[in-house]
Amino acid sequence: MENSKFELALNELKPNSYDKPDRKNSLVDDKYYDKVDEVCGKCVKIGNDGKCYASSEAFPELFKCSKSDGQYIYDNEIPDKDKINLNGNDYAHTSSVVGLLDKRVQETRDTDTQAVCKYSRDSLINIGDSSDAENERRKFDGFAKREVPKLRTKRQTENDEITGEPLEDGYEYHHKNKKSIITDPQKLVDPNSGINVNKETHKEIHRRKIVDEEQLEKEKDDIRKTLESRKK
Repeated sequence: MENSKFELALNELKPNSYDKPDRKNSLVDDKYYDKVDEVCGKCVKIGNDGKCYASSEAFPELFKCSKSDGQYIYDNEIPDKDKINLNGNDYAHTSSVVGLLDKRVQETRDTDTQAVCKYSRDSLINIGDSSDAENERRKFDGFAKREVPKLRTKRQTENDEITGEPLEDGYEYHHKNKKSIITDPQKLVDPNSGINVNKETHKEIHRRKIVDEEQLEKEKDDIRKTLESRKK
């Protein structure tokens, strides 16, 4: 992460790097649990952004379904915002996969499928809680701390993106979505996730307690009018 531009890389899981869940339903054939362990080892990765990713190839085993059904789940039930393609391979954020697995647990009538989905869900949660994932999050946090102050320069704008006036000395970068609600760490260090504004504009945005991009867009014109009226 020494380069100023963040590039996502996915790391293989190390052997025995996470706690495997208990196999609570002893009536389920161990081979189904074994398959989940196998695909987690081969197809689940830890990103250098601190997030975990599951390959679409893992879905049939994780959801205990056919290959075609697994592909359908990936294509149609995983939101596009939670999908990535890296080096020709399709992945989904495991947080999104966990949500679908939990839903399957609640809705399925098949006890084997329910047990395997529970095991898959808990396996993905444990991978996300592993020390390796935590180490990647810690490293990314350090990277973000260094990079966020540089975002205003990387925007390469000359005018306040709310008022249209020339940027003054000491202008500031504002994340369109409040940093505390950004769930995708890569967006935290993406110059396109925010705007450059003058100090008075920035103060007015925060005075109105605007927390997301939608609210900012709705109030943009009124912010501009308010700032203009103060100059009269």
